[in-house]
Amino acid sequence: MKTLINSCLVISGLTGAIASISWSDQAFADPNQVRQVLQTRECQGCDLSRTKLSFANLRNANLRYANLFSADLKLADLRDANLIGAILDKADLRGADLTGADLTSAYMSETNFCGAIMPDGQKSSEGCPKAPK
Repeated sequence: MKTLINSCLVISGLTGAIASISWSDQAFADPNQVRQVLQTRECQGCDLSRTKLSFANLRNANLRYANLFSADLKLADLRDANLIGAILDKADLRGADLTGADLTSAYMSETNFCGAIMPDGQKSSEGCPKAPK
């Protein structure tokens, strides 16, 4: 396992996807796997935990059984993505578009879906702050 302290990497994929990937004093995803998912949208079983993929174009991505634990996927395009069996525990999916995505058997404990468009097209309030009474 690799560790970097206070570093930031920006990867621009061939598909036009741009994502900011940052790490600070913690284990992180293999940069080659991050590059792979951004360029090919194929990363079945990849470890993308704690990776910042906000705004990433992951439409039609194959992330079956991928580890996205605590990943930042804010405003990511995950339309029609294969997330079967993916680990999304503590992931931040605020504002992401999951229209048509397959979340069958995905792990979603403490996942923030506030403002995300869910697979059925409905906007989620899961994880949104509660309005004061």
